[in-house]
Amino acid sequence: MRMRVSGVNTVLYNTNIFRQKSGENAAFFRYQNLKGASLSRDIFLADTIAFGMKQPVSTHKQFRKLTEDHVIHCIYCKKPMIYAGTLQDMLRRGVFSGSIKDYVAETMPYREYMKRGQQLVFDQIVKYAQKSPQTHLEDIVHFLYQNSIKRLVKTQSKIFKLLIDESKNLPPDMQVRFRKFMKKQHKRLYEIPYQEDFNAENYAYKMNKMIQSIPNPELKEYLLRITTPMYGEDFKNFDNIIPRDVGLQITHSNIDKLHTAKEFSEYVIYRVQKIGERLDRQDIVNLCNTSKRMMEGKPVVIPFSNKEFLRDLANVELAELRPNPVYYNMLAISRRLPSSNRSMSSFVVKHRYSNSDTIGFQLLKPSLTTIEHQKTRTSGGSDALTNCVLACNADNFERGSMPQYVYFRQWNKKNPQVYFNDVIKISKEENLISSSDIEGQANTLAEQGHIKVDISALKK
Repeated sequence: MRMRVSGVNTVLYNTNIFRQKSGENAAFFRYQNLKGASLSRDIFLADTIAFGMKQPVSTHKQFRKLTEDHVIHCIYCKKPMIYAGTLQDMLRRGVFSGSIKDYVAETMPYREYMKRGQQLVFDQIVKYAQKSPQTHLEDIVHFLYQNSIKRLVKTQSKIFKLLIDESKNLPPDMQVRFRKFMKKQHKRLYEIPYQEDFNAENYAYKMNKMIQSIPNPELKEYLLRITTPMYGEDFKNFDNIIPRDVGLQITHSNIDKLHTAKEFSEYVIYRVQKIGERLDRQDIVNLCNTSKRMMEGKPVVIPFSNKEFLRDLANVELAELRPNPVYYNMLAISRRLPSSNRSMSSFVVKHRYSNSDTIGFQLLKPSLTTIEHQKTRTSGGSDALTNCVLACNADNFERGSMPQYVYFRQWNKKNPQVYFNDVIKISKEENLISSSDIEGQANTLAEQGHIKVDISALKK
């Protein structure tokens, strides 16, 4: 813990609480931060500590929590955001698992919070609620699946063709590698079985995404505890001997029976699958069955993942080509692939095996309030409130470590003004955000996002 004192301004923060967006366990810790989960310890980030009846927010958790009682719009997309605690409360109360009539009645006020893909799905749910009010969310997704998969594959195939045409501009050796990569993606797109090596980190990452929609906090914590070690280097190779302290995070009763990464992976998958079956979570069961077949060297069907495709294309297949214009042309083409945040068909196909709790949760998850570092931590950005603003989960994740001014190219440059109008109003009416912190945020936005906003209302 470090503390810097300069006059009346104080910054108190723990540099070890949040991990960087790169490095060991990066995917998991980025995911934890994006989903807005509260941590056992939080970061003190206020630039000014005020005294009085109401004090400005001083931690990331308090900053996010402002959206529980106030409407604050995402600095990028200008959509209002939902506090994680509100979403978890809906999950615990069974809002998503009940009838769609009750679901629509409670969530209709949040339609405007949703991204376009989720809004289109929600509108279909509203129509079904009028005709079949006792139906459940998972039934609606099943009804929509056949037409959705046809539309989705048709659109994806066209973009694949554009990518293959553009790949003719790659160096000869990269063309061969890219064709091999696209052949694998083609099998995923058309759900053709093929042999794929088991990857413990990918399994843990996918499981952690599924875990968040489990209502039971104790069960969620247990699953998180036994899957998180699979991110480590110890699980990179099946024959690696797992250190005892790592193994104890997974199991105590079987610690003397398990030794290698393969044995521990098999144990985790067995335990997770049993829980998935008990919860009637077909998505978890399918992931476990697929993982077991991978470990046995058998062909598997792996659904195409837009997010995974973009990641592998940018960071693996084309990484050495940067900054060649072909690299950016191919990335621009690939970003036209339908995503669940923009396409109803993509959302439906992605959640065809999901239960109602997961579907309801995922309809609102992209709108969760998250802490957005304007200057990223990987670039040396601090956790001080002057560097942090609020952004929705989807935009925070999409931006990643991209420079802020680059990410703003796809958004209306007037959107940040709406965000600042919101926080200025909260500051003036309730003193929950200090004026100096807001001024600092605006200055950082001008520096990092190349956008100037009007904050003169602070002084009125």
